[in-house]
Amino acid sequence: MTTEKAVFDSSHLPHSLELDDWEVLADFYGTFLQQLDALLLLIEPPSLPMSLDEQRHHAHKLGSSCRTVGAHALASLFESLEALCRDAATEETREQLLANIVTLAKTTRGRVASHLAAGA
Repeated sequence: MTTEKAVFDSSHLPHSLELDDWEVLADFYGTFLQQLDALLLLIEPPSLPMSLDEQRHHAHKLGSSCRTVGAHALASLFESLEALCRDAATEETREQLLANIVTLAKTTRGRVASHLAAGA
């Protein structure tokens, strides 16, 4: 079971940056949401299939972004996708993981957006 803090730990980014400047933090969160939205457009059905290299690239990029903002559970799924791509796993295996990523990404997006809207 994924805990709420594993989905989005709002204390992670300020702690890791040793920063409490909300404008700077909000910029990180906003950029993360833009990246996540762009990826969701690429992977949510009905979308065109991505190549193995494209999936690996996006998984690596978003996995790092997730870790940065404190979205640890989603980061783990992206790391798993990156590994599957590196190992040339079947499309079916990757598609199953992508479905899980979409579900968790939507939950994560909601939590980050709520935190950003709250302004703290």
